[in-house]
Amino acid sequence: MRILIVEDETSIGEYILGSFKDQGFVCTWFKTGMEALEEILTEEYDCIILDRRLPDMDGLEVCKQVRSQSQQTPIIVLTAMAGVEHTISGLEAGADDYISKPFDIKELIARVQALIRRASLNQSPTIKIRDIELNPMTRTVKLNSDLISFSNREFLLLEFLMRNVGRALTRTQLYEHVWEIADGRDSNIVDVYIRYVRNKIDRNPDLYSHIETIRGFGYRFKADE
Repeated sequence: MRILIVEDETSIGEYILGSFKDQGFVCTWFKTGMEALEEILTEEYDCIILDRRLPDMDGLEVCKQVRSQSQQTPIIVLTAMAGVEHTISGLEAGADDYISKPFDIKELIARVQALIRRASLNQSPTIKIRDIELNPMTRTVKLNSDLISFSNREFLLLEFLMRNVGRALTRTQLYEHVWEIADGRDSNIVDVYIRYVRNKIDRNPDLYSHIETIRGFGYRFKADE
């Protein structure tokens, strides 16, 4: 699971980053709202932990801009600005939860996990694009109603591509999401697994491939034509 941390205080940011990594999360950390916005609008995360008092803007402005783009990534505001009025302002700005500092890291991790579970339950149970139907709940894939067998990595790769249909994804993005390792050093393995997936979903690869190769960049799952 991928977490974005937006926190300008180094000691707090390092503490949150280390604690979540110890729990197996893949984490990215930014100190400004603008950096975070650029990242959020181009990358996919399972949850965002957002401070309010950022050096360049109020974290609630980040929250509002994210929601204005119809992005539903769960957001937890983590701030020293305590009180009912501040909490209400945060929730009205689009945050899913509001936690005041000082905080308990175990509680923060539990709240993040709960939000991610809730978000996964709200997702459509089936993704259907052209002749492919993928069901994340049953972890099944059908091609023209025929059930196709996939390994765990193959399934996660296909699901991520289909959830981002029409969007160009880098090899590093695919690697970090599917293998949940944030270094990208073995992103060449993505090419191997793309080939495995293509062999299963492309009945006539010379005529049509569901997954488009973007040379020097990565891959894209083609939208309905």
